[in-house]
Amino acid sequence: MEPTSPLVSIITPSFNQGRFIEETILSIKDQSYKNIEHIVIDGGSTDQTIDILKRYSSSLSWVSEPDNGQTDAINKGIKKSHGEIIAYLNSDDLYLPETIKTVVDFFSVHSEIDMVYGDIIHIDKQSQDIEMIKTGTIELEKYLTGTLYLPQPTVFFRRKIIEKIGYFDEKLNLAMDLDYWTRVFLNFHTAYLPVTLAKARVYHEAKSSANSQKYLEEKLYILDKTFSDEKRIISLFGSLDRANKIKRKSCGYIYFFGGMEYQNRNQFPEAISYIAKGIRLYPRNLLSPFLCWYFFIIIFGKDIARKIGPHLRKPDRLGTYENV
Repeated sequence: MEPTSPLVSIITPSFNQGRFIEETILSIKDQSYKNIEHIVIDGGSTDQTIDILKRYSSSLSWVSEPDNGQTDAINKGIKKSHGEIIAYLNSDDLYLPETIKTVVDFFSVHSEIDMVYGDIIHIDKQSQDIEMIKTGTIELEKYLTGTLYLPQPTVFFRRKIIEKIGYFDEKLNLAMDLDYWTRVFLNFHTAYLPVTLAKARVYHEAKSSANSQKYLEEKLYILDKTFSDEKRIISLFGSLDRANKIKRKSCGYIYFFGGMEYQNRNQFPEAISYIAKGIRLYPRNLLSPFLCWYFFIIIFGKDIARKIGPHLRKPDRLGTYENV
């Protein structure tokens, strides 16, 4: 390969995703850009996953053994990798055919950029498109609230990031990407590519859906860790006073939207407790369209909300509006 065609390492953590993983593998194998190292770290699957991995052994490397979960698997894969550019793609998500070429071309022109991310399409279990999400440029101050959506399957970064800030935090099982991207934003230059780079499968059994309310504790842990480096935070936000205000606002958002997750699961005592705490920490949460929608559901019920929801414009996670 030419020097202008750097090796790209894609890590796929996997466990009992035999119904989806072949489609994930093919989305990497069929890329128009060919200098790719695909590493699958399987946690000891007992379904058809191993048979599928054996079938594609010529185009990827893999290991199947018990591990300590997804974060452990991602770090194992990165440690085995050799690429100048790194990403991880879960075993139920997909790349578009030109994704890696698009990323490599961008990095080759913009040597000052260390991490990129783009737009994403959500798909269902049958791989049918549900919706397309335009990510937009991520601002650090807003990202610290834990409410901005940075679609993990669209993220690619240079190896120098690993060399400086290390690996994913294995204390985290759900929000390890939120933590890692935060650390990258604090230390490196990033860029948004207004291009659809991946498809993410959204379904009830998915870990991010089934455990959504459990993100709260991990988000608070990430926030405490981020603000523990006072010198770095002051250099970013100008003063410790402003940094503390941003942290309080971020905590308010995390509790408020954590409460909304409990509400979505009909756990109303927990929802009320967390929403109230979020409002105490950041009173402007009282103006959130989500709070109005929350009370609408309580008063009129979810059945009516489901009927009128598709006819409304949906607030994004920061309280502004986007078309459904």
